Amino acid sequence: MTLPVIRSRGIEAYCPDLVVDENTMAYLMSVAGYQTAVKGIIACVLEYQGATVAINGNYEHVNRASESYCVHYLKLPSGLYQGTILTKTALPNYEESKDNFLILAEHISMAKALFFDHLEQKTETPLHSTWSDWLWRTFSDEDWLTPLETLIGSYKGFLVDIYQDDLKDAIATAIRNKSPEIIRCFEKGGTHADEQSQRFSG
Repeated sequence: MTLPVIRSRGIEAYCPDLVVDENTMAYLMSVAGYQTAVKGIIACVLEYQGATVAINGNYEHVNRASESYCVHYLKLPSGLYQGTILTKTALPNYEESKDNFLILAEHISMAKALFFDHLEQKTETPLHSTWSDWLWRTFSDEDWLTPLETLIGSYKGFLVDIYQDDLKDAIATAIRNKSPEIIRCFEKGGTHADEQSQRFSG
């Protein structure tokens, strides 16, 4: 399978992975080829000069997002290089971003696991691991979780915004309504759901 070609300012290489938002801002981008070409294209993108990728006969103009990026280079067995950039909001311990984060995963099950791990680290609201599916569905329904577009590769991306008060209210409402997905953990632990509802609403 031939990889799509990526170009910027006369430099050319290949693009194995590309995940973007609705404005084709790159949240994950991999570039493969000769070392100078790989580093040159990544530098152009990070310096807001953009790049063009040919995908199925169409050309997508890709720019960097406003977030900070981390960059990783790898020498391949062939002797060529691969460079990858992704926004630092995807890093689990990135403390500069308290109210949002990025999930990158090849499978939805892994995306959900990363979603809960990130959320548990960043939110002030106590969470239980059995709430994972309910939280994912709630964030999706409330538009707090935004799917990104995978133009190339197998990675799926999701942008997540955390609204602390709204999340706390959503959990309190679910407890008061005795939602089975939420109160199950309280029943197992011998804690009354009414007491937990007061905890969240207080």
